[in-house]
Amino acid sequence: MLVVQLSDLHIRAGKAPAFNVADSATALEQAVDHLERLKQRPDCIVISGDLAEHGDPDAYAIVALALARLSAPVLVLPGNHDNRASLLAALGAYCPADPSLAPYLCYTREEGSLRLVVVDGIRPGSHAGHLDEPVAYWLEKKLAVRRDAPTLLFTHHPPFLSALGVMDEPYENAKVFARILRDNPQVRLCCGHLHRSMVTVWSGVTALTAPPLVMDIEPDFSSEGGDTFTIHAPSYLIHHLYAGQVNTHFCRVPGDYPFAGPYSFSNPPKW
Repeated sequence: MLVVQLSDLHIRAGKAPAFNVADSATALEQAVDHLERLKQRPDCIVISGDLAEHGDPDAYAIVALALARLSAPVLVLPGNHDNRASLLAALGAYCPADPSLAPYLCYTREEGSLRLVVVDGIRPGSHAGHLDEPVAYWLEKKLAVRRDAPTLLFTHHPPFLSALGVMDEPYENAKVFARILRDNPQVRLCCGHLHRSMVTVWSGVTALTAPPLVMDIEPDFSSEGGDTFTIHAPSYLIHHLYAGQVNTHFCRVPGDYPFAGPYSFSNPPKW
């Protein structure tokens, strides 16, 4: 069982460059081409948020055209840059949200002996992560259904600290999230948002962030860190269920990619 995790596509309307410098639309096309050429095809592809940079309907239309070329099932979830309504309008087929939890886009999927649980942790207008009470209640109930099954829990914001300065905004209800995970050691927590690949142990479970499709944050662990990024090869994760355990592999899309940067998120170049 192979599950690919892509994250932080940052597609803009008209295929404009993300933060005025990153050709995110081309990177997405290259990633799709690469995934379709893999010798061992993924059983599922999960995109863990920030599909569009500004939540524009036209940006989601670009994403929809790219995802339609993938032969594997695709699942998406929102990030802080996304707009729930626009995402659902264009990509609803890839986001089978539980209607009882609207407007939150949460759902589960069974992939053989592997469980995928998707949690919507965004709040319109907020850059930080949130585990709102209805979502926390839903999550606790869903995880209790099959505690014997290896479970990948996907959400956009990491509730744990990275030491990357400005990226470590307070996560609302992180203590509740931690309590739920302590009761569910079968979970691997798979996040995006950080624009870096990072692995840690948080509340007794393996917790990680996926690399971004574009714009890799530099490893600056000062209080001002987390604002500068570079551009190079698109990257992703493969979560592989093998012999009852989940192995996670960092992968890059092969190709001759120029290295560029550093650039600033807070003060990007003029376009």
